[in-house]
Amino acid sequence: MANHRRDPITCFEAGSGFNEPWIGSRDIVGDDIVMLGTLAERRLIDLNIVGNEVAVRGTTHVGLVILPSGRRLVIRSKIPNIVLLDWLAYLGKFPRLSHWLPESGAAAVKSDQDDWHLCIARLFLHAMDHVTRQHLRKGYVVVSACDSAIRGRILISKLGQELYRLPRVPQLQRQRTFDTPFNIVLALALDRLPSLLSDGRTEDRRKMAMLREQWASVRRDISDPLTAAVAAQSAEPPGYREALQLARLILIGAVLDPESIMGGQAFTLSMPAIWEDGLRRMLSESACETGWNPLPREARTRRWDDAPGHSDEKRWMTADAIVEQAGKRWVLDGKYKNEFGNESRSDRFQMCAYAMAFNADRISLVYPSESHTPIRRLLSAMVGTKSVKIDSIALPMRMGPVTCRTRLTKIVNQFTSGETGAKTAGDPRP
Repeated sequence: MANHRRDPITCFEAGSGFNEPWIGSRDIVGDDIVMLGTLAERRLIDLNIVGNEVAVRGTTHVGLVILPSGRRLVIRSKIPNIVLLDWLAYLGKFPRLSHWLPESGAAAVKSDQDDWHLCIARLFLHAMDHVTRQHLRKGYVVVSACDSAIRGRILISKLGQELYRLPRVPQLQRQRTFDTPFNIVLALALDRLPSLLSDGRTEDRRKMAMLREQWASVRRDISDPLTAAVAAQSAEPPGYREALQLARLILIGAVLDPESIMGGQAFTLSMPAIWEDGLRRMLSESACETGWNPLPREARTRRWDDAPGHSDEKRWMTADAIVEQAGKRWVLDGKYKNEFGNESRSDRFQMCAYAMAFNADRISLVYPSESHTPIRRLLSAMVGTKSVKIDSIALPMRMGPVTCRTRLTKIVNQFTSGETGAKTAGDPRP
């Protein structure tokens, strides 16, 4: 029983081609069944319990969750590790490997059979080794002290409460120490590595033990490590940037969804958030070339006119991206699904609602799919005097952000020049 409990629960992201769920009994799962239920409510996994049998499937999040018993839940991605890291780098969530690894990450991300959280942990080990050997430094930090020699700002109110301690005077001093906010953030992230690398290689464990010994003297008593991790990236010392980016991912649990309350013992990525953020980034970068300018979030949100609909954010319509050119408006909505060519009824009706709500000329569903026919026309109609087109677009997410951006730019330029209809004339219509 104990050995079964230590075995990880491994499943795959939906649409990865591995449709078989992880299956076990309630006796094997034990008290972790409560946490699995919570993860299912948060849509991190699909959980199906029939009698004594428990089946776990992945959804659209990938990564690692440490369950209360210490058992690991691993959700594997359908995107290769190196490509997934490239998307994170493209969104500014991750350092570009070519900037600081001689082999562009080949050593740390050398096997797509490894789970991606292992790759992140190994890259952080590499970055910490680099910082320790070449960039580790002290810094001036304001600390509280009680000393007979005055070398800082006297704390008058505290002195009034502790006159009996004279001639030692309470004061704030600037001292040069390794206990800087930057080093504390790195040390805290280093403490998280054992949970990520429990299945690691001997080489990983040896390097981790050496680094933890070297960083043992750095304080960890910081009240809000997540806020500190974000703040540390705003003015990092030379050589610290890559390690701090990785530390931030580790400390916040790598969750890109701002509404998530995971973190802590969870290390997951929201794949829809990566796809939607990536779509906005690609459109923004291609604006100079295409002439289609993205609108801010306020212009991408439409409230209903009735009182409940106007005040309830959950009822508002917010498009992932809207671009404008010469009075024309194009709404694009990222759909992290395997439905290109079989677009769902609800998504089709959602695009019709967007057409009316945003007075759009074109509305597109954008899928992370590979297809020889990158555009499918779904509906073409006249709304008053306006010609409205609804279609779906396939972009090859597995080929990385550069290829996707190039293909999206080409599609946008085709629409601008009026060539899109010829490309989609043979597509089936609903």
